[in-house]
Parts: sequence; structure tokens; C-alpha cells
Amino acid sequence: MAMSPPVTIAILSVTGILGPSVLQAIAEHPRALDVRIRVLTRPMSAEKAHTIVAEYPTLYLTVHAIDYAGEGGGEPARGGFGLLPGFIAQDAVARAAKAAGVRLFVPSEFGAPTHSMPLDSENYILGKRYHHDLLRRLELPYLLVYTGMLPQTEPAPTPLPPLTAAEPIPLGQPPFETTRYHVATYLMQLLLDRGVEAVAGGIYVIRGLRRDRGIVSSETGKTEWVLDV
Repeated sequence: MAMSPPVTIAILSVTGILGPSVLQAIAEHPRALDVRIRVLTRPMSAEKAHTIVAEYPTLYLTVHAIDYAGEGGGEPARGGFGLLPGFIAQDAVARAAKAAGVRLFVPSEFGAPTHSMPLDSENYILGKRYHHDLLRRLELPYLLVYTGMLPQTEPAPTPLPPLTAAEPIPLGQPPFETTRYHVATYLMQLLLDRGVEAVAGGIYVIRGLRRDRGIVSSETGKTEWVLDV
């Protein structure tokens, strides 16, 4: 049986709120042994990053202390995927990723779609729209994943249900709540199961009920569970 080629995934901001969930999702994926992880962090956060990755001894990973805005900062990610779970230095990181030949860039996103936001908007997340424009100018392939609202307190991990807007949760079952773990698991499905060519340039949405708010976030006003756009 043919072996799958190794895949390089560079993760920035592993010390943030989503980074550890990404590591967990990779560790639980069937192709975990095919993944070469490059954890990129600022020197001041290197010790914390080493502490976090120590919890995943079965993963092939290395930690690289870099200057996000410095020349050559993206070299550890060369030829792989670049995940930016945090908002830090996003434009500088994108330029470094382009210089390093990153095949697919996944910028951090907020719950609400920003790619279609008017340029004269006064919304505080307008900077994300400008960031998307930069990615297009750089001709850097990228992938957007919108999540809707996430719980303030992360619950224990649960499997990602195979639901779509056309297959709502059956009556009598509790509503699906999108968590950081679900987002990370969904990302790995996109990157490792579908592949770069299939998802590059795509806009994906994973949404569910946020129990501590008691509402469903949806642009259309309809209930959406796991929806590919």
C-alpha cells in the first residue's frame, strides 16, 4: 500500500486560545504520523510553547523562535501550510509566508464574515478585509473558515457531527455547540482529507448553537450546523 507523503503545517500563536486545539486535532487525525509540524513563536513565548507541545510526544514537531516581521521568519514553513490562529502581525506573517513559498495560508478569522465587508465600514474588524486584499495582491493561496460565536468556556471535546444545513440535528438530540476543538478538527479535515488544491480559495463555515447565549448565529436567519460554502 502506497504511503502518504509528509505534510508540513506551520502553526503561529500556538500559545493562544486555538493553537492547542489544533495540536490535539492533528494528534487525533488518522494521518497524524504524516504531518511535520513547525511551531513558530516569538522568543518571549518560546518557553510556554515548549510546555504546550510537550503534551503531544507522538507528533513530529519542532519549535522555532522567530521575529514575525523579520526577514526569513517564514522559512520553517517552506512548502507547507501556514496556520495563523492569532491576529498578531498578520500582514508581516503573510509576506513572510509568501517569501517562504507556503502553499496555503489560513489566516485567523472572527465569527462574522469579513471578506465581503464594505471598505467604508466602521466595524472594528475591517482590518481583516484589508488583510484579504493583501493576500490577493501577494497571490498567496488562502483559505477562510468562519465559525460564528464560540463558547467563552471550552467544554470537554466531543466528536464533530457529520451534519449539514440539509441534515439538521434529529429531534430529541441536544443542539450542537461549535467549540475551538471542533474548529480545529474541521480545519484538519479540510487540509488533510480534501487537500490544498480542493480547498484553496474556499470560504467555509462551521456554526452551531452557543449555549451560553441561547441563540444561533446565521447570516440567513436559518439554523446552520456545519455548512460548506
